Amino acid sequence: MAREKLRIHSSNRIKLAMGDKIYQVIICFVVGLITLLCLFPFIYVVGMSFTSEGELIKRSYFVIIPWNPTLRGYTYVFNNPDFFNSVFISISRAILGCFAALAMTVPGGYILAKHEMPGRKYIMMFFIITMLIGGGLIPSYLLMKMLGLLDTFWVYIVPAFGGTFNMLIIKIFVENIPSDIIESADLDGATELQKLRFIAIPLLVPTLCALGLFAVVGHWNAWFDAMIYIRNSKLYPVQFVIRNMMVQVTIQETQHGSIMLMERITTETVKMASVVIAVLPVLVVYPFLQKYFIFGVYTGSVKG
Repeated sequence: MAREKLRIHSSNRIKLAMGDKIYQVIICFVVGLITLLCLFPFIYVVGMSFTSEGELIKRSYFVIIPWNPTLRGYTYVFNNPDFFNSVFISISRAILGCFAALAMTVPGGYILAKHEMPGRKYIMMFFIITMLIGGGLIPSYLLMKMLGLLDTFWVYIVPAFGGTFNMLIIKIFVENIPSDIIESADLDGATELQKLRFIAIPLLVPTLCALGLFAVVGHWNAWFDAMIYIRNSKLYPVQFVIRNMMVQVTIQETQHGSIMLMERITTETVKMASVVIAVLPVLVVYPFLQKYFIFGVYTGSVKG
């Protein structure tokens, strides 16, 4: 009986023609090659971050897999007195910045999706103009100064509350919620706040996760606003601390005669180690939000 089932199962298999097999082999080869090309820069950065000065000179500053790996580049970064504090600042900024990016845009997008709202067209025009035309760096600096946000942690968070792009994305998704659901909620006597909380937000979870991921990555990688608005080194985010090390790196070990050439590190090693440290938290978080991110972007492309 088992043999008969095996024969039936094997006979039901679809036999591919030779042309289809060749096509699948070519597709697998092309996809594998593209994947390798995408991974190559990161592998190169990781390899260079573990390479000493002597090995870089021997191998003409092109190392994929180091022969004698060294952790001196990472040690130099971790020994920076502001590094761990800057990591805490960046983590706090990413969490609160993600909340700020969604706190105002979700109710704002929900309200703008209501076609019966008076003055909706002019309000939409106002928000779009603010998205397309910025005030510039000097007016922004003066605004932060008037608000008393200069040299404070909240200068990272307060500007994140006004996200016109996120608001428009939320608006598009709310407009595509089936009208039957909204009408049934109206029949049950639900208020607009209840419809937002129990209908819109649960349906917008993939979109919110995608927008939240964008916000977290944006805050984690930001450093320019710290250079403009912050003077207290205790409030520097990790990217700005790494940027300072990459621009003003002066490695004392490379100037010390007692350290052998094969144990020294160069500015390139410190730069690559800084890149790995900066990218690692995003690589750790992204797999957990990947399904929401892909679904949110895919649904937005279809509905948009």
